[in-house]
Amino acid sequence: MRREIMHNFSFAEVGSLMGKIHRAMKRFIEGQMKHFQITPAQFEVLLTLWEKDGLALNELGKILSRDGPTITGIIDRLEHKQLVNRKRDTSDRRCINVVLTPKARGLKEEMTTHLQASLKDIAGDLSQLEMSQLENILTKMLMNIEQKIVPRIHGKLHATL
Repeated sequence: MRREIMHNFSFAEVGSLMGKIHRAMKRFIEGQMKHFQITPAQFEVLLTLWEKDGLALNELGKILSRDGPTITGIIDRLEHKQLVNRKRDTSDRRCINVVLTPKARGLKEEMTTHLQASLKDIAGDLSQLEMSQLENILTKMLMNIEQKIVPRIHGKLHATL
């Protein structure tokens, strides 16, 4: 039964919808963050650090699925805006931790409250159950990509090098 459902299912249609949602959400977040003079990527870092401050730079990159140079650039710009600082780990000097400044901690409530109000409009009349199901489905899809697709791509890249 499941294979029959999958056979009739249109991945192109879902992929197209996901792409449209991604672009619309990106425009929305960019618009919301302009008020605070930060980018969506910088906001993503702040959200992560508000959850767990003092993460190692490489750990932050893994959590956000960003490569080393990309996460370094984001942190450079946040540091320039005096929202984060880099601190050497006292137990391992090779490790650099990223910590929030008091300025960044002070922005948390205003930024998240502002964004949450707008996100409720996006969710519209979706029930808590529907939102939970959507999160579960998207999480499974991301796991499939990370566990099955990405290794295949990296395998092909290494084979051609």
